[in-house]
Amino acid sequence: MTTQQRFKTRKSTGITGEQIATTEMKQKGYQILENNYRCHIGEIDIVASNNEFLVFVEVKTRTEGKTKVDPLISITQKKRRKLKNLGMFYVRQKSIYNKQPRFDVIAIMLLKDKKHTLQHIENAF
Repeated sequence: MTTQQRFKTRKSTGITGEQIATTEMKQKGYQILENNYRCHIGEIDIVASNNEFLVFVEVKTRTEGKTKVDPLISITQKKRRKLKNLGMFYVRQKSIYNKQPRFDVIAIMLLKDKKHTLQHIENAF
């Protein structure tokens, strides 16, 4: 597999995971404010809200059999700091001060039978 093919596969896996995560958040009653919010600092996969929280979601998707690394381990301390900075930038940019910010992680494993497993960790960091 060429580097370009690996990149396309990885991107496709990520998009699929983000779609699954968005559906999960909606089913839990969250309003989706943004998908793939981008600014000069970086990108937040999902920004959602409910009555109490403004939730910034990092989605980590893996394909069964391709890796044994827990998707949560891939969120380094540096990545956490970046996500918190992104979240605070979003709050200031959108002037959303009436909800408590929260940082969640949704880890998805895509299974071979077109099913998936999903783990939603609220207040992950």
